Amino acid sequence: MPKTLHLTLTYHWWDEIAEGRKTCEYRRWVPGWQKRLEGAKEGDRIIFHRGYTDRTCVREIESVEVVTGWDLPNEEYRFFGCPNESAFFKIKIRPCFFEKKC
Repeated sequence: MPKTLHLTLTYHWWDEIAEGRKTCEYRRWVPGWQKRLEGAKEGDRIIFHRGYTDRTCVREIESVEVVTGWDLPNEEYRFFGCPNESAFFKIKIRPCFFEKKC
């Protein structure tokens, strides 16, 4: 049975995912995220929440891997404060889970 992960995003990042411009979500490699992402695999679902509103967007996980700060795209690298040696989860997501736009 697929696992479902709920992630709350700021409006900017949620809009990027909903429009299909952002295909990866990054989370710091810390005990809390390690526990939540343990066992996450291809085919599991992510429900992205737009802040604390009732707007959601459902996607499927394509892959989960661990990367260093050096491997973050520029916008995320700056968002996290240029964390060169830090580790992050890179959650690659598939395009829209449903046929209609989220």
